[in-house]
Amino acid sequence: MDPLHATEALLAVIEEDRMRRCEAIEAEARRTASQVLGEARSAARLRVREALAIERRRLREALAAIDAALATELRLHDQRGFRALLDKTWERLPTALAVRWSDASQRGEWVRHVVDSARAVLPVGAWTIAHGPGWPVSEREELAELLERLGVQAEFIERVGFGPGLEVRCKGNRVDGTAAGLTADAGEVGARLLECLAADRVEAHA
Repeated sequence: MDPLHATEALLAVIEEDRMRRCEAIEAEARRTASQVLGEARSAARLRVREALAIERRRLREALAAIDAALATELRLHDQRGFRALLDKTWERLPTALAVRWSDASQRGEWVRHVVDSARAVLPVGAWTIAHGPGWPVSEREELAELLERLGVQAEFIERVGFGPGLEVRCKGNRVDGTAAGLTADAGEVGARLLECLAADRVEAHA
């Protein structure tokens, strides 16, 4: 082979080798770029997931705080509402008791309740039953006959300004069934009224 052809052949080999090397470098660069891009995308997705998780947690915490605040406000609202209802009911209670005592049927239930309470704690014998004006004689006589059959001698004493209800005394002990006596324990009466109001509220929303 003459020098010219030998040189051309050598240059061709060198060019072919250069092209193979370039292709290999380009392929490696593409693989590296693809790997880097994949890793970058994975990292980006991970950052997005972490950011979303943090945001969801913040949102849940914010909603929980709102729910707690709302529940507290509802409790306070209910308490204020019950307090207002209780105050109104307490104001109307004397009138309601007076109306109840003025009705013969309800007055009879009231008297029976007081007498039953008295029989549970007072001995038989002489009872003094104090009451306000307006209690019919016929009802007192009927009660006296009932008590006499139970071994109790009843003496009725009418007192002006006594109010609704009656008071039973025997040997220094007494059962106060007057309106004033029944409402004397404001704490207990208030608690009972609240129970009734709460029960009415539940029934109204049922």
